[in-house]
Amino acid sequence: MSELTEKQIKTRWVDIKKQIKERPLLAYRVSIPLDEWDKYMHSIPSTDEINRIYYAIKEDRKTKTLRIKEGLSKIIGYRESKEFSRKTRVSDTIIRDILEGKKDMVGYDVINKLEIFLYVTMQDFEISIENPLNLKNYTIESISEIASDINKVADNIKHYCFKLTELAKKQEKEKDWSGCDIEPSDYLASNIESLSELKKQIDLFWGTYIDKKDK
Repeated sequence: MSELTEKQIKTRWVDIKKQIKERPLLAYRVSIPLDEWDKYMHSIPSTDEINRIYYAIKEDRKTKTLRIKEGLSKIIGYRESKEFSRKTRVSDTIIRDILEGKKDMVGYDVINKLEIFLYVTMQDFEISIENPLNLKNYTIESISEIASDINKVADNIKHYCFKLTELAKKQEKEKDWSGCDIEPSDYLASNIESLSELKKQIDLFWGTYIDKKDK
């Protein structure tokens, strides 16, 4: 493996600091002395030290990915990856790759979500101490995203009300790209479908994370 350039080393350190700022207790995991925290965050350590921390983080991610694989293997079959993708909000491809051993190291964003899922699903699974997510803030974050999507549909429906009134005034239908009539209720139907899908997301999340929170 060729030696990294000075620019590449600096880029590596920027990435390391970003990961540590997102997971402050990761600094403890990779043996950054508490009394030297400010020094590490406001300067650039030696190349050897940067590489030591870099590989320590990689090893931590591998260890956590293996732990997650072992947990998932107890509850998920290969053909169930799509169902659990919806529950975990992690792509089914990543879940399959973890289960099949194609990915022995995933990012902390994936680790965070899957640890929360396994925590509410398995009696003996605990969330890593460095994980910045807990059940409460993960719930707020996830439901807020769904609420935002509901708000967008609400805006679409408001726009539809205006459009419907305009169509009634003109006493005509709009045309699609091929010149065929668009039924006035089609706009509403698509929004009803969106709301139906969002309802499923709420029910699935609530059943997975809220109703099961008392382990």
